[in-house]
Order: sequence, then structure tokens, then C-alpha cells
Amino acid sequence: MFEKIKAQTKPKKILKAQLKSAKVAHAYIFIGQSGIGKRLTAVEFAKVINCTVNDFTKTDIGACGKCNSCRKIEKGTYSDLHIIDFQKQAELLDEDEKKQTKNKVIKIETIRHLQKQVLTSPLEGKWKIFIIDPAEKMNSAAANCLLKTLEEPPPYTMLILIAAHKETIPQTIVSRSQVLYFEPLKENDVLSYLLVSHGLGAAEAEKIAALSEGSLETARTIAEAGTTGGADLWLKLKNPLAPVSDILDLSRAHSKTALETMDALIWEAKKDFRLFPQKTQSKLNSLFNYKALLLKNVNSQTVMDNLFLELAEN
Repeated sequence: MFEKIKAQTKPKKILKAQLKSAKVAHAYIFIGQSGIGKRLTAVEFAKVINCTVNDFTKTDIGACGKCNSCRKIEKGTYSDLHIIDFQKQAELLDEDEKKQTKNKVIKIETIRHLQKQVLTSPLEGKWKIFIIDPAEKMNSAAANCLLKTLEEPPPYTMLILIAAHKETIPQTIVSRSQVLYFEPLKENDVLSYLLVSHGLGAAEAEKIAALSEGSLETARTIAEAGTTGGADLWLKLKNPLAPVSDILDLSRAHSKTALETMDALIWEAKKDFRLFPQKTQSKLNSLFNYKALLLKNVNSQTVMDNLFLELAEN
């Protein structure tokens, strides 16, 4: 069961035990960085509890992978599995996802749509599963709206919220959910993935695995780009002679892709840290601190202005 999920021994053990005892929760929060298997685990969980061949209370095999439910969930066409993300929100609200605001949020209108779906009985399976990813991007109105569903969930409904940090989820929601923590993958797991899935040479794969922070998503992004993408920007920000006006121009240019820029700069800082740890430590700490602010929906322009100025001063 959950063989597709790399590592994550503890959350898999908890979910397996609950399945065997037929005492699954109606609301979960999967916590951990991106690219370590949280959404994959949520989808696999949906397959197990809706599989029409294998009884999860009597076998450790998990989902059969061949019944109609398993095949539809794998293809993303199962009517009782709803993944609420920015792509789905754009579809529901008839918006262009690429033209959405730079500070993306999950809106109350999207959660209201979820609530309407919650009130209907399953069409194909035993359970209706709603996955919200990233849950920390719900604005306060959306979170308060979701709370009403968590207080009185129908018996056939399961909500799985996916987030990077528990602190970014309102305590009222956390207290009504079971929190499972997912850990970064080991470097060897990421290395194996790169060698098998991307056909990279050992030396290049080892380098990317070392920069990935245990995230397959991060490793995949670096591998597909062929570069970390932030080298030029990192060099500009390390230049103490750059005038403030130039630094702020750079900040404005990168505020629309703040999180992607932040990750690129973190990769470059990590490379420098290996060579100059004492000189780079403070910059790396600043990057992680400002990234946490972005994940809490602090205005991206403000975050990037302060980050860029701080990096240029150090």
C-alpha cells in the first residue's frame, strides 16, 4: 500500500493503520515542502478507499489499480475526486490563470463551489474526496467559509488540505483536522529519481540532488531548465556598488514571479554556501525568511523590495 510514495514512512504508517481499522478522518492536513509526495499520497488514498476490488480493511495491497474507480482517479476523470487548486479556480471562475494577480489566493467563491459539491452524495464511489492545494493560499474569507464544512462534514466526505507549514493554516481549521507531517526526501532518493526519470549523468544528477532540498519538484525544475536560472540575478544582488534605484527596478521586474525567483536565488546561494559558508550564511537565512513571508501571502512586491535591498547591502 502506498508503494508509489517514496519514503514518508510515518504518514504512510498512520494512514495504513486507519484504513485497516476503518477509522479514517474526515479532514486531514498534509504538511511539508512541495515535491515530496503530499498530493500523490492524497490521490493514492482516494484510490484505496474507493477501490471496488480490494477491501482496504482486509488487505495491505492497497488499490488494485485496474478497476473503474482506480483507472478514472489515475486519469483525473473520477467524479468523486475534486482537486481545488489555481487551475481549477480559474476554470470555475472563468479566469485566465496566467493573468491572475501576482498574489494568488484561493477565493471564497471557489470554496463555496466546494461546499455545494460536498452536499451532494457520491456519484461513483463510497467517498467524495476534496484536495485543496495549496491550502495556505486560502484568504481569510475562504478559510472561514471552509470552517463551516469542517464543523459538520457529511459522513461520505473527506477533505485533504495540502500546505507547506501548519502555521499558515488557521488554528480553527487545524483543530478540526488530523495533521500529518511529510519529510524532505533523502538525497539518494532524489538522485535515483533523476537518474531513472531524466537520464542524467551521475555527476550532474548528484549536483541537482544536492540543491533540491529533498524535493522531486525542485529537482525536476532544475533538470528540465538545464540551469538554476538565477545566476545572473544573484551576481547583480551580490554587487554592493549597485544603486538603490537599480535594485528596486530588479525587484519590480521579478515581483510577478516572486516565489520562482526566490527558489532560483536559494539554489544559487546554496552553491555559494558550499564554497564560502561564513560569507553566505546570512544571505541564505534571509532568503528562507522572506520565502516564508511569501508563503503567508505577504505582499510580494514588499517582500522582494526588502529582500533585494538586504541582499545588496550584505
